[in-house]
Amino acid sequence: MGRIRRQDIEIQRKRLAREQGTIRKDWGGRLPIALCYPNSYAIGMCNLGFQSVYSLFNSARQFVCERVFAEPVLIGSRSAGRGDWTGDDSYRIEGRLEALGEPLSVESQRPLGDFSVVAFSLSFELDYFNIGDVLRRAGIAPLAADRVETDPIIIAGGPAVSGNPEPVAPMLDAVVVGEVEPIVAGLQEVFLGGGSRADQLARLARLPGVYIPANYAIGYAPDGTIERVTPADPEVALPVARLNARNVNDFHTMSAVLSPDIELGDMFLVEMTRGCARGCRFCLAGYTSLPVRHRHVDHLIEAVEQGRRLRKRIGLISAATSDHPQLEQLLARMLEVGADVSLSSLRIDRISPFLVEALVRSGTRTITLAPEAGSQRMRDVINKRLTHEQIVHAAELAGRGGIPRIKLYFIVGLPGETDDDVRELAALSAEILERAREHHRGARVAVNLSPHVPKAQTAFQWEAMENVETSTQRIKLVQRALGPLGIDVRFEAPAAQRVQAILARGDRRLAPVLLDTQRLQQFELNLRKHGLDPDFYLGSMDPNGIMPWSLVSTGVPEWYLKQEFGRARGLGGQEIPMLDLPPKAAAVVEAARLAGSAA
Repeated sequence: MGRIRRQDIEIQRKRLAREQGTIRKDWGGRLPIALCYPNSYAIGMCNLGFQSVYSLFNSARQFVCERVFAEPVLIGSRSAGRGDWTGDDSYRIEGRLEALGEPLSVESQRPLGDFSVVAFSLSFELDYFNIGDVLRRAGIAPLAADRVETDPIIIAGGPAVSGNPEPVAPMLDAVVVGEVEPIVAGLQEVFLGGGSRADQLARLARLPGVYIPANYAIGYAPDGTIERVTPADPEVALPVARLNARNVNDFHTMSAVLSPDIELGDMFLVEMTRGCARGCRFCLAGYTSLPVRHRHVDHLIEAVEQGRRLRKRIGLISAATSDHPQLEQLLARMLEVGADVSLSSLRIDRISPFLVEALVRSGTRTITLAPEAGSQRMRDVINKRLTHEQIVHAAELAGRGGIPRIKLYFIVGLPGETDDDVRELAALSAEILERAREHHRGARVAVNLSPHVPKAQTAFQWEAMENVETSTQRIKLVQRALGPLGIDVRFEAPAAQRVQAILARGDRRLAPVLLDTQRLQQFELNLRKHGLDPDFYLGSMDPNGIMPWSLVSTGVPEWYLKQEFGRARGLGGQEIPMLDLPPKAAAVVEAARLAGSAA
């Protein structure tokens, strides 16, 4: 265990002094929950899901919820302004525990051991490394099986563990699968009902959408695949179904606490839509956030007016912001009340002159477009329903409307991709720059490349990840083609993406590896030390087998994922393995195979 240090208390107090909207509640007669974001304050406070859960828990009169962050992070990211906590090869966990104090809550500077519940918000797989680090520094056993009666209940939720909780399942007492709004009353009843840890976990297991990892035994075949899942009780759900808030107009999801010390500190965030109907085959959010639910304009304007009292710039957040059916009406009303508008996830085929004008009036100088793939063939494979003409037209609209900078997001290493597809990616980027400059001489284009990571609960969940050498070569191909044109090409490191891919499709056997890893570069070596082969998790998987994430369900039928997997392979001219499909789905796959052969 670490110790409570004066300097850590001062850090939290200085943050409090600069925040707006902090919720301070007296602990008397209330159940304390530590809401923990396993990364830095700067990153966690930009996460709208984290902030909305903070508001939601505190809206329950008998809960007091305070924020805790994993600082300094054991394994961080470039966006956090730091990499690994140390570059010292002789670094050991014990030394870190001695050197650092306990993680403290922002609001009252209390250690985690003072809370009855510790709730982790998990959006990204690489944050998994920080879970055990936070618990150990707090003097809490990192594995659920080792905890004692006086330890807090450790729960988690968020997109990453809703898709596949298994790599961190042994660290968690419970997982909320999906959206938390429908279950707050149930959690309140369980936690306020008292009883032993075992009693509380038994009651949690009876709540819809709650997965208790200890209630399931996993049996592995000699080749490492899963051959059986055995529930401890026949009444335990298998799989655990994802929770959805049916009517998002019943509540607001918006910034709770504002701070000048974070990247989005000048912005008030408002969620406008949940879910995305686009069906991109690589996208976890597209499959795990269904159905699509739009908030009404009047409901959104209430949040905008509240945010406008605190910040001039309002950021509209959703998986597909520009798909909102009343977007132009909403933007017009926002401009009327004097708000500057920022939009996430602009869809290329929904960009209009009015939308560009609204962004320019709000001071926007950069527009982000995500073609994802450069060739029409690959866009068909990933179900990104965009034509070359639509992409180029969107860039023209931006240049004509006065937006001088365009960011393009692409994925490399997609299933079935060739070097010719990547050359088309470079050619498309060059054409976008040319078209934008026809309307704005100073137009600039930047390209961001991300190696494809096969994600659980998507149509590509069974695909192999492209090897590092090939992805690196294709990134260099783009750099060589676009560098002379003055197009800045940035990329995610393929080696780091390998780690993310292993965690995205991993099983329970990864938990001890996470706990033994102090530097990202050690992860694959540590896998082998634990008798696990990285290529087992990075290679292709049997679409008819039991997946680690089969214990939870997003609501999208497995046969549909298999159908889309088969369609993608057919369109890409790849071999289609035997798929256990209903007749209509099998016919869809066969039609895609024929279309791919004809092409």
